[in-house]
Amino acid sequence: MRDDLPARIKNLLSTELGIYATLRTMVSRELEAIVLNEDMEELLQILQEKQALISRLQLLADSWGEVLAEAGVEEVRGMDGFWDQLSSCLPAPYADEFAAILQETRSISEDLMKAEAHAQEALEKHVDELRTKLASMTRGRDAFIGYTKMGGSTFEP
Repeated sequence: MRDDLPARIKNLLSTELGIYATLRTMVSRELEAIVLNEDMEELLQILQEKQALISRLQLLADSWGEVLAEAGVEEVRGMDGFWDQLSSCLPAPYADEFAAILQETRSISEDLMKAEAHAQEALEKHVDELRTKLASMTRGRDAFIGYTKMGGSTFEP
């Protein structure tokens, strides 16, 4: 095991925590774009930015794989026993420090998941409202066409 392994693990945990915090902020912006502003262009921009962060999380997962292999950790990340096995590879002060960062990461990721679900609900509701408006416009257009075909008021643009 390399001497810099604890520093690398701390860096990975801190980076992951930062990405989750940024994603959480973006979900708030997403909700604002959907609910308050009804701004689909802003929403699309936010979703593109989120995709870039999600790509960074994938790269981070690859980095975790390298570090875990080096540390001899065989448990799959996210499974029971993973953090215990990783902690057993580290000196006690690092294990305690990482446990605190991990708890913060878990907390913010759980909050992120709840916020994402809420944003998804808001978006689905907004999409349903748009569909209803479009259907209403289509019915109105069809009624207008039917009215003019039956000799109603002439329409001259």
